[in-house]
Amino acid sequence: MKMKLVKIALILTVLLFGMQLPSVEAATYDGETTVNLNIRSTPSLSGTVVKTLPKGTKVKYGTYNQSWHKVYVNSRTYYASAQYIRKLSSPSSSLTTQSATSTGVTTENLNIRVTSHRAASIVTTLKKGTEVKYAVHNSSWAKVYLNGKTYYAAKMYIAPKLTDATVSRTEGYANREMKLFAMRSQSSAVQKVLPKHTVVTSSKYNSSWSTVYIGSATYYTPTAWITPGSLKPQIVKENGYANRELKLFVMRSQSSSVAKVLPINTAVVSSKYNSSWSTVYIGNATYYTPTAWISTSKTEIQPPTTTEPNDGLTQGYANRNVNLFGRTHQSSPVQLVLPKYTAVSYKSYNASWSTVHIGSKVYYTASSWLTAGKAPAAPEAAPKGTVYINTPGDVLNVRSQASLNSSVVGKLDHGTAVAYYATVNGFHKIKYNGKDAYVSSGFVSSSKPSESSGAVIVLDPGHGGKDPGALNGSLYEKTIVLDVSQRVEAYLRSKYGYTVRLTRSTDVYLTLDQRVAAAKSLRGDLFVSMHVNAAGSSAAKGLETFYSTRSAHSARSSVLASNIQSNLVGKMSGMSNRGVKTANYYVITYNTMPSALVELGFISSPTDLTYLRSDASRQRMAEGVAEGIAKYVQTYH
Repeated sequence: MKMKLVKIALILTVLLFGMQLPSVEAATYDGETTVNLNIRSTPSLSGTVVKTLPKGTKVKYGTYNQSWHKVYVNSRTYYASAQYIRKLSSPSSSLTTQSATSTGVTTENLNIRVTSHRAASIVTTLKKGTEVKYAVHNSSWAKVYLNGKTYYAAKMYIAPKLTDATVSRTEGYANREMKLFAMRSQSSAVQKVLPKHTVVTSSKYNSSWSTVYIGSATYYTPTAWITPGSLKPQIVKENGYANRELKLFVMRSQSSSVAKVLPINTAVVSSKYNSSWSTVYIGNATYYTPTAWISTSKTEIQPPTTTEPNDGLTQGYANRNVNLFGRTHQSSPVQLVLPKYTAVSYKSYNASWSTVHIGSKVYYTASSWLTAGKAPAAPEAAPKGTVYINTPGDVLNVRSQASLNSSVVGKLDHGTAVAYYATVNGFHKIKYNGKDAYVSSGFVSSSKPSESSGAVIVLDPGHGGKDPGALNGSLYEKTIVLDVSQRVEAYLRSKYGYTVRLTRSTDVYLTLDQRVAAAKSLRGDLFVSMHVNAAGSSAAKGLETFYSTRSAHSARSSVLASNIQSNLVGKMSGMSNRGVKTANYYVITYNTMPSALVELGFISSPTDLTYLRSDASRQRMAEGVAEGIAKYVQTYH
């Protein structure tokens, strides 16, 4: 019986002791909310918000875990974020271990050990900046409470966490574009970005980070990004003038939207924003424009936008080829170029610049480029050389302009020698009855032509002008084929006295239609188009000649192509023979005469490139093509 009583007593003692434990866990504290605080049904951010307590509300609360407190409202238990409740007094029932416990932050990556000894086992390592509950163990070690258990760590690497009660909030401003982070790490999510010079309220969290307060929300940012005190920008507004057509932008970028455009010499009020940009003030609105576009001198005189009689303009002339600018700076875009000796109306703008007035427009140029008075007669240009009219049995039209649509001012006989001054758009500029005139470059030659009335051979150097053709570095197809074509022309003229005409003798662009039309207008009897090949692989190489099976002259075209290929390969024994091939290229399909297209090798082949670069090889190529043409002419003409 006594044993039963002892057992019953022990059981009751254990039960009574066990009933005391919840009272320790449920210790109640007096606190105060430090922000407008959401009260939730569960200890989670996804928990339902029951209500929101205004900042400064007095509450009864108990500790739930490191992140959440139990909050007692209207005899019910809810949950709230622990960091936003400030303790006001000691709990109604507490443990000495709790009162000795503090909240701290690790100042380095910190090893947590099972005992207070450097040789003790490491349970885990907390990253720098981790918040921990801890109590002083001795002069070197602290007790650290993790997951309901007690461990140990070096006390020197734990700093007390600043609480709302000790936080000193200060006013300052962002000294750069300021990112606000969700956590004290620049790898965490960016919640907001504040422009430079934004006024902020903050408190120092630790030596590296500060807490930024916006309304009831808090964020984190590096302390170095905040300058304490108030920002007092020194804005100095200046009067000035737009020294060009002035674009006003909504942002400090010329790729942003243009809000307004002010005419040149509009008076503006502005202030320097930085070294490159100025703020322009129009009424209550502000815009941005490059500082270089505004002249701030108040003594400058706004030039008139139209030329009026008796307006003080000086009559003079350009003493060189004169660039006219839209503003007083030679790095600005050139609006117009006046040839030397052009008469101008101008007046001084400042010590270095003058305004030039042309109709209703005003430009700027260097004063030293202008001379007052009547311009002297421009010296007569010296001719570049002599050419001969090459129209056997016919005459050549002399035109007023470098165009087939311009008026005919005269005619020149075959073999006539004329001095030329320039080549323009496929025409040679000459003098006719003392005036400038033009003749088609396709009907002139550099040597006096023979009176032969045999076949007319039309050579077509491919590509030209804006179309370079195939290329390898600085070597262009258009350059190679013009050179070889001119060598073929010279060879056929000097050796056989043949009449040879080129669709282009200069670097001009012709369409495929224009090449076919030129062959017809040149009254050709056969047509040879010169090209250089290219391929995606450097292995492709060699010579080949094409004719079209769809041409009305395909039979003779085949003979022409075969003769050219045979003689070309004979002259260029070091190059591969790719043979005669058929292809319906436009210029050999739609021509009105027997036609062939020659490919003088691959510019993409290192082997062929050696020949294409060589003057000696180009001459042999020309001779091979020329001998093939001659063989054809001797057969059919």
